[in-house]
Amino acid sequence: MKKLFTLIALAILVSTGSFAQKSTRYAIVAFHKLQPGKTMDDAIAIEKQWAQLHQVRKNAGVISDWIMYVPYNGMKSEGIDFDYITVNGGTDLDKLHTYPMEIFAEMTKADPTAFDKLAAATASTQTILRQAISKRVNGTAKGTNKTQFLVFDLMKVADGAAYEAFENKVLKVHEARVEAGNISGWSLYKTLYPSSDDVSANYFTIQSYDKLSKLDEMMDSYSKAIPKALGIPAEEFMKQATVKRTMTGTMLTTVALATK
Repeated sequence: MKKLFTLIALAILVSTGSFAQKSTRYAIVAFHKLQPGKTMDDAIAIEKQWAQLHQVRKNAGVISDWIMYVPYNGMKSEGIDFDYITVNGGTDLDKLHTYPMEIFAEMTKADPTAFDKLAAATASTQTILRQAISKRVNGTAKGTNKTQFLVFDLMKVADGAAYEAFENKVLKVHEARVEAGNISGWSLYKTLYPSSDDVSANYFTIQSYDKLSKLDEMMDSYSKAIPKALGIPAEEFMKQATVKRTMTGTMLTTVALATK
């Protein structure tokens, strides 16, 4: 019996240890601008070729996923100066930016100049305005659903610690919205680099909706969830939110391409 209790205790210790060591998600975000005369279809055609390379990287354990987000019907605010974004996601920041050439050996046997040709075609289609290294700092238990409509909200925050503490409390609100069926998931990311004062946004959130009509229910869902989750009126919450961060841009997106 004593041995049985020991085994049970070890099993609990292992399981809770695994839970506590849940990996952090990092993302390298590239902000793309189409070249004059090029369309989103042109960009998707190019990114399809890159997607094959990213699939090899995923299969090799270099990344966890790669995703191309495009504004749905061009819906983005004036604060958005790019046309689409691509994201390399993973748990190992030291691997995330790498392209180990040995894993592409089979792909280059037939044509050793394949990468040079792809790079040239890419440059003629789009340019990367900038890149950022980001880290997921919080989110609902149910993550954002990549098959749905996703809203990116970009924020400029002066006091990161205060803002994150605020969002930690607001997580209860988003969990309630998930439970009510308004959103499918919500995540908060912070920019690790660049972190200079001149960046237009240093935090962003993503929330997913299964239907566009859920956008019309958004404010009502907040009004119902905030008093129950936080014990304050929705109006008071909105006042606190505007003090903690400044929204600099928003866009409604769908996933055009992604690794499997």
